[in-house]
Amino acid sequence: MIIVTGAAGFIGSNLVNTLFKIGFEVYVCDEKKYIINRKYFSLNKNYITVDNLGNFIKKNHNNIRAVVHMGAISSTAEQSLKKLLDNNTLFSYNLFKLCNKYRIKFIYASSAATYGNESKTFNDENNLLNYIKLKPINYYGLSKHLFDLKVLEEMNLHRTLPSYPVGLKFFNVYGQNESHKKFMSSPIPKFYDQAKLNGTIKLFKSNNKSFDNGKQSRDFVYIQDCIDVIVWFINNPKKYGIFNLGSGKSETFLDLAKIIFDVVKIENKIRFIEIPRNIKSGYQYYTKADLTNLRKIGYKKKFTPLKKGVKAYITGHLDI
Repeated sequence: MIIVTGAAGFIGSNLVNTLFKIGFEVYVCDEKKYIINRKYFSLNKNYITVDNLGNFIKKNHNNIRAVVHMGAISSTAEQSLKKLLDNNTLFSYNLFKLCNKYRIKFIYASSAATYGNESKTFNDENNLLNYIKLKPINYYGLSKHLFDLKVLEEMNLHRTLPSYPVGLKFFNVYGQNESHKKFMSSPIPKFYDQAKLNGTIKLFKSNNKSFDNGKQSRDFVYIQDCIDVIVWFINNPKKYGIFNLGSGKSETFLDLAKIIFDVVKIENKIRFIEIPRNIKSGYQYYTKADLTNLRKIGYKKKFTPLKKGVKAYITGHLDI
């Protein structure tokens, strides 16, 4: 049995679909009002309320192979630190302790937002001195960073942990089932809609002298690549640590826009706009996952090139 929290969300829903397809017994946990409005997996009897999650694990721990904790407040613009700490840090820590108590594999979502803007190497080497240097630039990143530190502290205090925890620092994930995220979705569906509607894609101006307009860049990683990594850790339960999860490449927004124009066969036309005030202070200008640790632990599969992933996403899910 696999439990997936945040099962109605972007990564969670794709993970649940894949786990069902490859034959796992899956139990989903999220707010029911969101799950019942989703069409990409069957709710049937395999549902756990958020309030009952702890009791369910206690009663069924002998049958649980892994808990994959994707549930979180994922908005980088969220301004309530208490709300973020309660949901992303304290709830996660309680779930982590429960998995250690019952010796259940624990996999959770961290974020590249933990790195902030000062990181040049995005080094995920698993030691406290390395992680303490990180400076998240928004409350969301901070909430994820504090939990990473707690997991690292436990890993440093104990030779091994019964939950063999895995933290995944997701970079800019894109793909099917992200539309409900609206403003927090990847830029691909937004750029696609803009290109189809008026033939122009709007990019943010740069407020950083080191980056020209449109030259801000991200490590875009295709959703199926992320799911493949999670399934690999489920199937390799003794592997543990905190790992970057991106493609290992950084692509500019101008390059991304060109790919989308090429896929939809529209002339390249860009308009630059100001960065919205509510995300300006927490805006990252560059991200690129260092995959050294992930490769070192034994994950060998290649990641989908951006052009291939965007084309598959648009032709298979957006342009229908």
